[in-house]
Amino acid sequence: MTKTFYFNVAMSCGGCSGAVERALMKKEAEFESYNVSLEDQIVEVTAGDDDYDMVNETISKTGKATRDATEEEIEQYVKKQEALKQAEEEEEDEEEK
Repeated sequence: MTKTFYFNVAMSCGGCSGAVERALMKKEAEFESYNVSLEDQIVEVTAGDDDYDMVNETISKTGKATRDATEEEIEQYVKKQEALKQAEEEEEDEEEK
């Protein structure tokens, strides 16, 4: 089974988020998916149920302060991602017309 893990990661610039992305990319085969949001300071990783420690260690190795995202942070992030996805779908529908 898979689980989605959310981490709050201190990223102040594109270089910071790029470092986190590169670290995750190296282990990409072990994850179902991942997303790094500099704007929200959230890293979302879908991986196996037992992969929390490995994911946390991978992100922490970048030297960025990392902690579990709070429920409120997760809720805000998920709502924002859903709105972005809906906007993209609506834009694609408009282009098809």
